[in-house]
Amino acid sequence: MRMFSTILFLLGFSGAAMANCEGPNQFEQRPLAERAAMLEAASQAPFSEGLLWQVEKDGVVSHIIGTFHLHLPEHAATVERLRSLTPPPQQLFMEMTSEAQLGFQRHLTQNPELFLIQSGPSLIDRLGDKNWAKVSDQLKARGMPPFLAARYQPWFLGMTLMVPPCAFDVVKSGKKGLDLQIEALAQARDLPRHSLDNTESLIGLLAGDPIEQQVDDLRWSLDLGTDLSGANMIPTVIDMYLSETIQLIWELNRADMLQAAQGDADAERIATLLQQVEEDLIKTRNTAWVATLAPALAKTPSLVAFGALHLPGDHGVLAQLEAAGFTVTRLPL
Repeated sequence: MRMFSTILFLLGFSGAAMANCEGPNQFEQRPLAERAAMLEAASQAPFSEGLLWQVEKDGVVSHIIGTFHLHLPEHAATVERLRSLTPPPQQLFMEMTSEAQLGFQRHLTQNPELFLIQSGPSLIDRLGDKNWAKVSDQLKARGMPPFLAARYQPWFLGMTLMVPPCAFDVVKSGKKGLDLQIEALAQARDLPRHSLDNTESLIGLLAGDPIEQQVDDLRWSLDLGTDLSGANMIPTVIDMYLSETIQLIWELNRADMLQAAQGDADAERIATLLQQVEEDLIKTRNTAWVATLAPALAKTPSLVAFGALHLPGDHGVLAQLEAAGFTVTRLPL
């Protein structure tokens, strides 16, 4: 299950959204009663709204910003806002620095068994003609010959397909997402930069399931008609991010996934999947990050930047820092 949940996390929650992916707001098209239920559920989560936060302990003030990892034009205004933070940060924490991301890529290159099927049937045979045709269509839409991905492990295939075709021009342009724009600001100020994630832990999350389980998850998601890019949700996620209604993104994704169920068995599997997404990719990482952040932020004014869905909730970074004795205050962007 971990492979498919990783894809959903990277797409729906980390913000693989682009300004040139257009479409209707899926939330606004829901019946009034469904919207009311999602709004009520979102409101129950601590720190359910907001992107920029001040955290203070023992007189030391730091700031946390929830990010989209890929480019949006509105990021420029956010970076300008961060330039004027008081007190100015003396260091930056982010999910992975540029150097750490390159290290992650090198690790995969040096250990191909982590992302390639090195023995036995390829994905073509493992998925069957019908499902491989669906994967092939998605690869072709991105200009990639399908045969190149035939030996990819499903988790790596999912990362390959996570950016929708409508976003490829922006990706190819080299425009930076908010995280990298913030990192560039820190580099210009010669601030130390620190990664909250590391290669070993991410590999465990991404590639930890046996290949048979990964294939079964992928086959199941394709049988449900899942577009691995989540393209239809992207305009809605953009709207919710820019309006700072962060927990509502999670609630809508939950409702959207459950709506795809074709019976009780699918609904139960989706519920289990959502629980695993929350446990492995949000709660576990949040707790590990706070173990690093809490002592650091109590000593040194810092700027912290990570995917926005790590902010809200009982196990969100903000709630955990508050429990560790920090005063948490929302700031306007």
